[in-house]
Amino acid sequence: MSKGYIKIRLEGNNFAAFVSAAANGGITLSDMEREEKTLKAVCLEKDEGDLRRIAARCGLLLFVEGRKNLKSRADGLLRHIGAITALVVVVATFIISRFFVFSVTVEGVSPSRASEILAALKEEGIDGITLKSKLDLAEIEKTAVEGRDDLAFAEAYIDGVRLVVSVREQLPSPVENEEKGKLIASVDAIVTRVEVSGGTALVKAGDTVRKGQTLIGDYIIVGNPEDPEHKEIEAAAEGDVYGRVWYTERLLIPEIRQETVRTGEKYTSTALYIGDRLMLAAKSSHGFTQYEKVTEVKKINAVIPFTLVTETYYKTTVVNEKTDEAYLENQAYEAFARLYAGLDPEATVLASYKTQKKVDNYYIIILYYEVEQLIGCREA
Repeated sequence: MSKGYIKIRLEGNNFAAFVSAAANGGITLSDMEREEKTLKAVCLEKDEGDLRRIAARCGLLLFVEGRKNLKSRADGLLRHIGAITALVVVVATFIISRFFVFSVTVEGVSPSRASEILAALKEEGIDGITLKSKLDLAEIEKTAVEGRDDLAFAEAYIDGVRLVVSVREQLPSPVENEEKGKLIASVDAIVTRVEVSGGTALVKAGDTVRKGQTLIGDYIIVGNPEDPEHKEIEAAAEGDVYGRVWYTERLLIPEIRQETVRTGEKYTSTALYIGDRLMLAAKSSHGFTQYEKVTEVKKINAVIPFTLVTETYYKTTVVNEKTDEAYLENQAYEAFARLYAGLDPEATVLASYKTQKKVDNYYIIILYYEVEQLIGCREA
Protein backbone atom coordinates (compact mmCIF):
# COMPACT_ATOMS: atom_id res chain seq x y z
CA MET A 1 0.00 0.00 0.00
CA SER A 2 1.19 3.51 -0.76
CA LYS A 3 0.84 6.33 1.72
CA GLY A 4 -0.65 9.63 0.57
CA TYR A 5 1.36 12.66 1.56
CA ILE A 6 0.61 16.36 1.07
CA LYS A 7 2.78 19.44 1.16
CA ILE A 8 1.06 22.28 3.02
CA ARG A 9 1.74 26.01 3.32
CA LEU A 10 0.53 28.05 6.29
CA GLU A 11 0.30 31.84 6.35
CA GLY A 12 -0.03 33.97 9.45
CA ASN A 13 1.85 34.39 12.74
CA ASN A 14 0.81 31.78 15.32
CA PHE A 15 2.97 28.87 14.07
CA ALA A 16 4.19 27.71 17.49
CA ALA A 17 0.62 27.06 18.68
CA PHE A 18 -0.17 25.21 15.44
CA VAL A 19 2.86 22.89 15.67
CA SER A 20 2.17 22.22 19.36
CA ALA A 21 -1.51 21.41 18.73
CA ALA A 22 -0.59 19.10 15.84
CA ALA A 23 1.93 17.22 18.01
CA ASN A 24 -0.61 16.88 20.83
CA GLY A 25 -3.03 15.41 18.30
CA GLY A 26 -0.53 12.75 17.21
CA ILE A 27 0.08 14.40 13.81
CA THR A 28 3.62 14.27 12.41
CA LEU A 29 4.94 17.27 10.46
CA SER A 30 8.19 16.86 8.54
CA ASP A 31 10.43 18.91 6.23
CA MET A 32 9.30 22.13 7.94
CA GLU A 33 10.54 25.37 6.36
CA ARG A 34 9.88 28.61 8.27
CA GLU A 35 9.93 32.13 6.83
CA GLU A 36 8.70 35.37 8.37
CA LYS A 37 4.97 34.75 7.88
CA THR A 38 5.02 31.38 6.11
CA LEU A 39 5.48 27.79 7.30
CA LYS A 40 5.78 24.85 4.89
CA ALA A 41 5.61 21.19 5.95
CA VAL A 42 4.82 17.67 4.76
CA CYS A 43 2.19 15.47 6.45
CA LEU A 44 -0.04 12.46 5.84
CA GLU A 45 -3.01 13.19 3.58
CA LYS A 46 -5.37 11.63 6.12
CA ASP A 47 -4.46 14.38 8.61
CA GLU A 48 -5.54 17.21 6.28
CA GLY A 49 -8.95 17.76 7.87
CA ASP A 50 -7.58 17.87 11.43
CA LEU A 51 -4.81 20.27 10.40
CA ARG A 52 -7.30 22.61 8.73
CA ARG A 53 -9.30 22.78 11.95
CA ILE A 54 -6.16 23.42 14.02
CA ALA A 55 -5.04 26.10 11.55
CA ALA A 56 -8.38 27.88 11.79
CA ARG A 57 -8.27 27.85 15.60
CA CYS A 58 -4.77 29.38 15.45
CA GLY A 59 -5.84 32.03 12.96
CA LEU A 60 -3.76 30.62 10.10
CA LEU A 61 -4.53 30.09 6.42
CA LEU A 62 -3.72 26.55 5.19
CA PHE A 63 -3.06 25.75 1.53
CA VAL A 64 -2.20 22.39 -0.07
CA GLU A 65 0.70 22.85 -2.51
CA GLY A 66 0.98 19.28 -3.72
CA ARG A 67 0.00 15.65 -3.21
CA LYS A 68 1.95 12.47 -3.93
CA ASN A 69 2.17 8.77 -3.06
CA LEU A 70 5.30 7.04 -1.80
CA LYS A 71 5.40 3.78 -3.72
CA SER A 72 7.89 0.99 -4.32
CA ARG A 73 11.51 1.47 -5.30
CA ALA A 74 10.80 -0.01 -8.72
CA ASP A 75 8.15 2.65 -9.35
CA GLY A 76 10.59 5.34 -8.20
CA LEU A 77 13.24 4.04 -10.58
CA LEU A 78 10.81 4.25 -13.49
CA ARG A 79 9.89 7.81 -12.57
CA HIS A 80 13.54 8.82 -12.70
CA ILE A 81 14.39 7.41 -16.12
CA GLY A 82 14.39 11.00 -17.31
CA ALA A 83 17.06 11.83 -14.72
CA ILE A 84 19.27 8.98 -16.00
CA THR A 85 18.90 10.33 -19.54
CA ALA A 86 19.89 13.76 -18.30
CA LEU A 87 23.04 12.35 -16.68
CA VAL A 88 24.08 10.98 -20.06
CA VAL A 89 23.75 14.50 -21.43
CA VAL A 90 25.88 15.77 -18.53
CA VAL A 91 28.72 13.39 -19.38
CA ALA A 92 28.53 14.30 -23.07
CA THR A 93 28.83 18.03 -22.34
CA PHE A 94 31.31 17.88 -19.46
CA ILE A 95 34.31 18.97 -21.54
CA ILE A 96 32.68 22.08 -23.03
CA SER A 97 31.54 23.21 -19.56
CA ARG A 98 35.03 24.69 -19.10
CA PHE A 99 34.43 27.12 -21.93
CA PHE A 100 30.72 28.03 -21.70
CA VAL A 101 28.19 29.47 -19.27
CA PHE A 102 24.79 27.85 -19.49
CA SER A 103 22.59 30.30 -17.62
CA VAL A 104 22.33 33.93 -16.50
CA THR A 105 21.07 34.78 -13.00
CA VAL A 106 20.20 38.24 -11.65
CA GLU A 107 20.22 38.60 -7.86
CA GLY A 108 19.32 41.33 -5.39
CA VAL A 109 16.15 42.72 -7.04
CA SER A 110 12.51 41.71 -7.51
CA PRO A 111 11.63 39.03 -10.12
CA SER A 112 10.08 41.64 -12.43
CA ARG A 113 13.19 43.84 -12.20
CA ALA A 114 15.43 40.82 -12.80
CA SER A 115 13.43 39.94 -15.94
CA GLU A 116 13.94 43.50 -17.20
CA ILE A 117 17.72 43.25 -16.74
CA LEU A 118 17.82 39.80 -18.37
CA ALA A 119 15.98 41.25 -21.38
CA ALA A 120 18.57 44.05 -21.65
CA LEU A 121 21.43 41.53 -21.51
CA LYS A 122 19.69 39.40 -24.15
CA GLU A 123 19.68 42.39 -26.51
CA GLU A 124 23.48 42.45 -26.08
CA GLY A 125 23.69 38.78 -27.07
CA ILE A 126 24.06 37.41 -23.53
CA ASP A 127 21.42 34.70 -23.25
CA GLY A 128 21.79 31.07 -22.15
CA ILE A 129 24.79 29.20 -23.57
CA THR A 130 27.62 31.73 -24.17
CA LEU A 131 31.41 31.45 -24.54
CA LYS A 132 33.12 32.60 -21.34
CA SER A 133 35.87 34.25 -23.39
CA LYS A 134 33.29 36.57 -25.00
CA LEU A 135 31.89 37.87 -21.72
CA ASP A 136 32.96 41.44 -20.85
CA LEU A 137 32.00 41.63 -17.17
CA ALA A 138 32.48 45.42 -16.98
CA GLU A 139 30.09 45.95 -19.91
CA ILE A 140 27.58 43.55 -18.35
CA GLU A 141 27.63 45.54 -15.12
CA LYS A 142 27.10 48.77 -17.07
CA THR A 143 24.18 47.29 -19.05
CA ALA A 144 22.49 46.04 -15.86
CA VAL A 145 22.20 49.51 -14.25
CA GLU A 146 22.14 51.80 -17.29
CA GLY A 147 18.99 53.94 -17.36
CA ARG A 148 17.76 52.57 -14.01
CA ASP A 149 18.08 55.34 -11.42
CA ASP A 150 16.83 53.14 -8.59
CA LEU A 151 19.88 50.83 -8.90
CA ALA A 152 23.17 51.74 -7.23
CA PHE A 153 25.60 49.30 -8.85
CA ALA A 154 25.99 45.79 -10.28
CA GLU A 155 28.70 43.14 -9.91
CA ALA A 156 29.06 40.45 -12.58
CA TYR A 157 31.03 37.23 -12.03
CA ILE A 158 31.19 33.65 -13.30
CA ASP A 159 30.20 30.88 -10.89
CA GLY A 160 30.98 27.53 -12.55
CA VAL A 161 28.69 27.44 -15.57
CA ARG A 162 26.55 30.36 -14.39
CA LEU A 163 26.89 34.07 -15.12
CA VAL A 164 25.71 35.86 -11.98
CA VAL A 165 24.78 39.56 -11.97
CA SER A 166 24.38 40.83 -8.41
CA VAL A 167 22.51 44.15 -8.31
CA ARG A 168 22.06 46.57 -5.42
CA GLU A 169 19.26 49.12 -5.16
CA GLN A 170 19.72 52.75 -4.09
CA LEU A 171 19.01 53.40 -0.42
CA PRO A 172 15.87 55.51 0.03
CA SER A 173 16.43 59.15 0.92
CA PRO A 174 15.48 60.05 4.48
CA VAL A 175 12.03 61.62 4.69
CA GLU A 176 11.36 64.30 7.27
CA ASN A 177 8.51 63.41 9.60
CA GLU A 178 5.96 66.23 9.42
CA GLU A 179 2.91 64.69 11.07
CA LYS A 180 0.26 67.33 11.56
CA GLY A 181 -3.51 67.56 11.87
CA LYS A 182 -6.11 65.97 14.06
CA LEU A 183 -6.52 62.28 14.87
CA ILE A 184 -9.59 60.70 13.25
CA ALA A 185 -11.31 57.30 13.48
CA SER A 186 -10.08 54.77 10.92
CA VAL A 187 -13.12 52.47 11.43
CA ASP A 188 -16.57 52.43 13.04
CA ALA A 189 -16.11 51.47 16.71
CA ILE A 190 -17.11 51.84 20.36
CA VAL A 191 -14.36 53.69 22.24
CA THR A 192 -12.76 51.74 25.10
CA ARG A 193 -9.71 53.85 26.03
CA VAL A 194 -8.42 57.36 25.27
CA GLU A 195 -4.77 58.25 26.00
CA VAL A 196 -3.94 61.84 25.04
CA SER A 197 -0.42 63.31 25.00
CA GLY A 198 -1.16 66.33 22.80
CA GLY A 199 -4.22 68.20 21.59
CA THR A 200 -7.74 67.82 23.01
CA ALA A 201 -9.73 64.57 23.39
CA LEU A 202 -13.16 64.89 21.77
CA VAL A 203 -14.43 61.40 22.69
CA LYS A 204 -14.48 59.23 25.81
CA ALA A 205 -14.82 55.55 26.69
CA GLY A 206 -18.26 54.24 25.73
CA ASP A 207 -18.81 56.65 22.83
CA THR A 208 -19.81 55.24 19.44
CA VAL A 209 -17.74 56.75 16.63
CA ARG A 210 -17.94 56.56 12.86
CA LYS A 211 -15.07 56.29 10.41
CA GLY A 212 -13.65 59.77 9.76
CA GLN A 213 -14.92 61.26 13.04
CA THR A 214 -12.41 63.42 14.95
CA LEU A 215 -11.07 61.70 18.09
CA ILE A 216 -8.33 64.13 19.19
CA GLY A 217 -8.45 67.76 18.04
CA ASP A 218 -5.31 69.59 16.93
CA TYR A 219 -5.61 72.31 19.55
CA ILE A 220 -5.60 72.88 23.31
CA ILE A 221 -8.10 74.97 25.25
CA VAL A 222 -6.88 77.82 27.45
CA GLY A 223 -9.36 78.83 30.14
CA ASN A 224 -12.81 77.47 30.92
CA PRO A 225 -14.18 75.42 27.98
CA GLU A 226 -17.70 76.62 28.94
CA ASP A 227 -16.64 80.26 28.63
CA PRO A 228 -17.47 81.62 25.15
CA GLU A 229 -14.33 83.73 25.40
CA HIS A 230 -11.99 80.74 25.89
CA LYS A 231 -9.00 80.48 23.58
CA GLU A 232 -7.88 77.59 21.41
CA ILE A 233 -4.16 77.28 20.67
CA GLU A 234 -2.97 75.15 17.75
CA ALA A 235 -1.19 71.98 18.91
CA ALA A 236 -0.33 68.63 17.34
CA ALA A 237 -2.89 65.92 18.11
CA GLU A 238 -0.99 63.10 19.80
CA GLY A 239 -2.16 59.97 21.59
CA ASP A 240 -3.80 56.58 21.23
CA VAL A 241 -7.51 55.82 21.02
CA TYR A 242 -8.68 52.20 21.34
CA GLY A 243 -12.07 50.80 20.47
CA ARG A 244 -14.15 47.66 20.04
CA VAL A 245 -14.46 46.77 16.36
CA TRP A 246 -16.49 44.02 14.69
CA TYR A 247 -15.30 42.20 11.55
CA THR A 248 -17.72 39.94 9.67
CA GLU A 249 -17.84 37.60 6.70
CA ARG A 250 -20.99 36.17 5.09
CA LEU A 251 -21.07 32.78 3.33
CA LEU A 252 -23.84 31.70 0.94
CA ILE A 253 -23.59 27.95 0.23
CA PRO A 254 -26.06 26.03 -1.97
CA GLU A 255 -27.66 22.83 -0.65
CA ILE A 256 -26.59 21.03 -3.86
CA ARG A 257 -23.27 22.28 -5.20
CA GLN A 258 -21.15 21.35 -8.19
CA GLU A 259 -17.67 19.99 -7.50
CA THR A 260 -14.86 19.18 -9.93
CA VAL A 261 -13.34 15.75 -9.21
CA ARG A 262 -10.66 13.59 -10.82
CA THR A 263 -11.84 10.55 -12.80
CA GLY A 264 -8.66 8.51 -12.27
CA GLU A 265 -7.29 8.96 -15.80
CA LYS A 266 -4.06 10.93 -16.17
CA TYR A 267 -1.35 11.81 -18.69
CA THR A 268 2.29 12.63 -17.78
CA SER A 269 5.02 14.29 -19.84
CA THR A 270 8.50 15.60 -18.93
CA ALA A 271 10.60 18.47 -20.31
CA LEU A 272 14.40 18.73 -19.92
CA TYR A 273 16.28 22.03 -19.48
CA ILE A 274 20.05 22.52 -19.35
CA GLY A 275 20.64 25.88 -17.73
CA ASP A 276 17.91 28.07 -19.18
CA ARG A 277 17.88 26.22 -22.52
CA LEU A 278 15.03 23.84 -23.36
CA MET A 279 16.54 20.58 -24.65
CA LEU A 280 13.49 18.30 -24.68
CA ALA A 281 9.96 19.71 -24.80
CA ALA A 282 7.05 18.17 -22.91
CA LYS A 283 4.09 16.83 -24.90
CA SER A 284 0.51 17.62 -23.92
CA SER A 285 -1.48 15.36 -26.26
CA HIS A 286 -3.77 14.06 -23.52
CA GLY A 287 -7.05 14.78 -25.30
CA PHE A 288 -8.89 15.65 -22.08
CA THR A 289 -11.60 18.33 -22.40
CA GLN A 290 -11.58 18.98 -18.64
CA TYR A 291 -8.44 18.48 -16.60
CA GLU A 292 -6.34 19.57 -13.66
CA LYS A 293 -2.68 20.25 -14.39
CA VAL A 294 0.05 19.64 -11.77
CA THR A 295 3.64 20.70 -12.49
CA GLU A 296 6.62 19.29 -10.57
CA VAL A 297 10.05 20.91 -10.99
CA LYS A 298 13.20 19.01 -10.02
CA LYS A 299 16.57 20.79 -10.21
CA ILE A 300 19.75 18.69 -10.45
CA ASN A 301 22.84 20.61 -9.29
CA ALA A 302 25.53 18.74 -11.21
CA VAL A 303 28.58 20.16 -13.00
CA ILE A 304 26.13 21.36 -15.62
CA PRO A 305 22.84 22.20 -13.89
CA PHE A 306 19.73 20.74 -15.47
CA THR A 307 16.06 20.74 -14.62
CA LEU A 308 13.27 18.21 -15.13
CA VAL A 309 9.78 19.69 -15.41
CA THR A 310 7.07 17.02 -15.15
CA GLU A 311 3.53 17.96 -16.13
CA THR A 312 0.70 15.65 -15.06
CA TYR A 313 -2.79 16.14 -16.49
CA TYR A 314 -5.63 14.63 -14.43
CA LYS A 315 -8.93 14.17 -16.26
CA THR A 316 -11.79 15.74 -14.30
CA THR A 317 -15.56 15.83 -14.37
CA VAL A 318 -18.24 17.88 -12.62
CA VAL A 319 -20.55 16.13 -10.15
CA ASN A 320 -23.37 17.28 -7.89
CA GLU A 321 -22.61 17.05 -4.16
CA LYS A 322 -25.08 17.44 -1.30
CA THR A 323 -23.80 19.88 1.29
CA ASP A 324 -23.48 18.30 4.74
CA GLU A 325 -22.56 19.63 8.18
CA ALA A 326 -18.91 18.59 7.82
CA TYR A 327 -18.57 20.69 4.65
CA LEU A 328 -20.28 23.68 6.28
CA GLU A 329 -18.00 23.40 9.31
CA ASN A 330 -14.89 23.29 7.12
CA GLN A 331 -16.01 26.35 5.13
CA ALA A 332 -16.65 28.24 8.37
CA TYR A 333 -13.18 27.35 9.72
CA GLU A 334 -11.54 28.57 6.53
CA ALA A 335 -13.56 31.80 6.59
CA PHE A 336 -12.60 32.39 10.24
CA ALA A 337 -8.95 31.95 9.26
CA ARG A 338 -9.29 34.50 6.45
CA LEU A 339 -10.94 36.96 8.82
CA TYR A 340 -8.22 36.48 11.42
CA ALA A 341 -5.46 36.98 8.86
CA GLY A 342 -6.94 40.38 8.00
CA LEU A 343 -7.01 41.64 11.59
CA ASP A 344 -4.56 44.23 12.92
CA PRO A 345 -1.60 42.18 14.28
CA GLU A 346 -1.72 44.29 17.47
CA ALA A 347 -5.46 43.80 18.00
CA THR A 348 -6.79 41.83 20.97
CA VAL A 349 -9.51 39.30 20.11
CA LEU A 350 -12.41 39.63 22.55
CA ALA A 351 -14.83 37.11 21.01
CA SER A 352 -15.61 35.11 17.88
CA TYR A 353 -18.93 33.54 16.97
CA LYS A 354 -21.11 32.52 14.04
CA THR A 355 -24.76 32.27 13.05
CA GLN A 356 -26.14 29.72 10.58
CA LYS A 357 -29.54 29.31 8.99
CA LYS A 358 -31.09 27.72 5.90
CA VAL A 359 -33.21 29.77 3.52
CA ASP A 360 -34.81 27.92 0.59
CA ASN A 361 -31.97 25.91 -1.02
CA TYR A 362 -29.10 27.85 0.56
CA TYR A 363 -27.20 27.90 3.85
CA ILE A 364 -26.35 31.37 5.16
CA ILE A 365 -23.41 31.55 7.58
CA ILE A 366 -22.30 34.84 9.16
CA LEU A 367 -18.99 34.93 11.07
CA TYR A 368 -17.94 37.59 13.58
CA TYR A 369 -14.68 38.65 15.23
CA GLU A 370 -14.93 41.22 18.02
CA VAL A 371 -11.57 42.87 18.78
CA GLU A 372 -10.05 45.79 20.63
CA GLN A 373 -7.61 47.79 18.53
CA LEU A 374 -6.15 51.21 17.84
CA ILE A 375 -8.79 53.14 15.91
CA GLY A 376 -7.07 56.53 15.47
CA CYS A 377 -5.17 57.65 12.37
CA ARG A 378 -3.71 60.92 11.16
CA GLU A 379 -6.06 63.02 9.01
CA ALA A 380 -4.90 63.00 5.39
